[in-house]
Amino acid sequence: MIVPSGRLDLLYATGQTLTLVELKVEKATSEFVEQIYRYANDLKGLQAQAKLVAAPIDLVLLCPAFRRDAIRACAAAGVQATTYSPDDVLAEYFRSLRPLAELIELRPIDLGVWNIHLIHRALYELTSAKTAKAIAPKIDLSDKTVANHLSFALQLKLVEREGTRFGLSELGSEYVDARNHDMPVEYLSETQAAVLRGFIVKDPFASPTIFGIFSMVEVIFNLARNGYPVPRELVTSHYREVTGKLFEWSAEKTAYHGTRMYSNYAIELGLLGRSGDALYLTPDGIRFILLLQLHKSLKMIDVVGLERAKP
Repeated sequence: MIVPSGRLDLLYATGQTLTLVELKVEKATSEFVEQIYRYANDLKGLQAQAKLVAAPIDLVLLCPAFRRDAIRACAAAGVQATTYSPDDVLAEYFRSLRPLAELIELRPIDLGVWNIHLIHRALYELTSAKTAKAIAPKIDLSDKTVANHLSFALQLKLVEREGTRFGLSELGSEYVDARNHDMPVEYLSETQAAVLRGFIVKDPFASPTIFGIFSMVEVIFNLARNGYPVPRELVTSHYREVTGKLFEWSAEKTAYHGTRMYSNYAIELGLLGRSGDALYLTPDGIRFILLLQLHKSLKMIDVVGLERAKP
């Protein structure tokens, strides 16, 4: 609110009174007290002109800390001196944006599946069997391994689950239909890769694993400024930090394995290439990262509830 002396921070109608709040992010001084007192006089002037509701005005000065002279000045001017923590306010604001907080809290997970193609045998059997126990003898794997493969497929949104029963999702059916029957079951076709790439671009926060895949591509894109292709050791340290795994992957071996696993996924999808132990973006990866930036922004806008600009 603009007044003759400046611009008010906060003015509340609270019951039968008005509350004027001056908000600072530094230790209070007597000058701040003089400032809020001038604002109060401006409001009284507006009340006298019938431009503001006639009501008593309470004065509050919010600062992280107060010097003694500022406390004395507040008492003399009838200003309530109140301390607060800017960090706490910002943290509470973040927590109140629960959908955004949920996106930020996404972290890659390790289901022990080193490559996407390893889930194909279990995935392709879902047309006739619906549980890990039923599928396992058909493909000569243990129940536990099949369960891990199906859990990974769930992360990729290729399957849906109800209790112990699994079934192909709409995306999963499209992925299975894109299989090249002339190739071994482990083969991941270019069409299958395109199906998953398209889904990840449009819904980059759909699951922790999908978040981990697109984050790997982003990391390579960002680190390319330091040298290209990007050395694995540089990728490992940076990927661990940006995905929130700094403490979970504190051991170098764990960090290396996690980074290697997610780079394998991105390579299989045609987003990254490997040269020795260094990584680079493929042409599909560059197109992917450009589209991803757009869809990530739109997703954030929708989650926070901001109104999109009209064309």
